[in-house]
Amino acid sequence: MADLTPAQIYDLLNRPKPLWLAGINLSNARLSGANLRDSDLRQANLQGADLSGVSLRGANLEGADLRGANLSFANLSGATLNAANLGHANLQEANLREAHLIRAQIQQVDFTDALLYQALFTHADLTGSIFDGAHCKGANFFGAVMNQVKLENAHMTGALLPSGEFTADTELNREEI
Repeated sequence: MADLTPAQIYDLLNRPKPLWLAGINLSNARLSGANLRDSDLRQANLQGADLSGVSLRGANLEGADLRGANLSFANLSGATLNAANLGHANLQEANLREAHLIRAQIQQVDFTDALLYQALFTHADLTGSIFDGAHCKGANFFGAVMNQVKLENAHMTGALLPSGEFTADTELNREEI
């Protein structure tokens, strides 16, 4: 799909919702604060986009390219990000409650203080990601790759670890992963 001008993006974002944007190229777009709730963004190119404070609640981002995107303070609750690439994205203080990130590429992502209640990270690659202060109660990390993950002050009660064991305590040490 051809690149869109800022005027075309503005027009697109002001159309009736939900938006059907599968495969769209919005790389490096500035969409801060936009309402993309329930939008279809499958296979979309959002690499390097500013999505801070965006509502993507219930959106379908399956297979989307979000590498290096700024999703700080974004609402992705209930969103589908299966097989998406979020490498080096900023998800500080984002809401990913009940989001699906199955088999997603999530290397070196910053989830500091993010809400990840009951999020599904099954078989995702989380290598080098930061979960400092993140709220991961009931999150599912079964089969996930968690090499060099930082979990300082992460709240992990009831989370399912890659090994299939549930956490009873809020805090984990590195050896438990």
